[in-house]
Amino acid sequence: MKTSSEWLSDVEKMVTQFVSEHSLVYSKKQRELSASFEIGCFHALLDYYEQMQFDISVENLTKNGEFRYLTSPSGNPNNFSFVTVSIGDRAYEIRQQLKIYSELDEYISFAPDFSVVKKNTSIEKVKDDDYAKGKRSFYRVSSKDVIAAHECKSLPPFPELMVSFIGMFVTAHSWHTDQSCGVTLDETGLHLAPTMFVGGSAQAMHLKMISAIQKVHPLNIVVGMHQGNWDLNGPHKKLNRLDVLGDKQALALTKPLGNFF
Repeated sequence: MKTSSEWLSDVEKMVTQFVSEHSLVYSKKQRELSASFEIGCFHALLDYYEQMQFDISVENLTKNGEFRYLTSPSGNPNNFSFVTVSIGDRAYEIRQQLKIYSELDEYISFAPDFSVVKKNTSIEKVKDDDYAKGKRSFYRVSSKDVIAAHECKSLPPFPELMVSFIGMFVTAHSWHTDQSCGVTLDETGLHLAPTMFVGGSAQAMHLKMISAIQKVHPLNIVVGMHQGNWDLNGPHKKLNRLDVLGDKQALALTKPLGNFF
């Protein structure tokens, strides 16, 4: 069985392989392409947390010690693997395809590709007559437990795609309007703000639009992932970050502060 460190050591290899084989991936089925891209972005996000000095552990591995990715919203998240990131006694889970229902109305919901939620967040099992005629359950969490929801699009960026992410942000993050949640936009924050990872590269006008969106909303749009733009914490990045109350104090108590502030 692989340890967490051994599993994480595969991150760079997986991402590098994805980039080198990108021209071949396009010949595969669209769903296979999307899943491959999503997994690559998942590892890039984990690498970001590792650089931000979080301890990372993998949870709910298979009996053979394999990490089981969830790349479809139809799966039961309890049957798939996930990752815990922690600093001292503060911990969060990074999960795939977790359905989020909004505090605005429980019928406003969607399943982003990745969600960073509070540790041990309750995953509700729900049956509704209008879902699979009431014969199947679906699983969901409240937006009140969500720190950041991230989305992956293996597409070229275009205005409608980028604007649509603003709606996803508003739906999935109660802290956007409720300051008592203890989540704030902060350039020294440890969490990546809600981010849309885009495979294609952007033209000059689209880059201006991205810059404007990131200026007025606490979110990020990262483009050019297909060209190897995987380092989310590089010196060339000016990405929005979130501060969760108490995280930086925990970091200061458990580890020497890095030079990323």
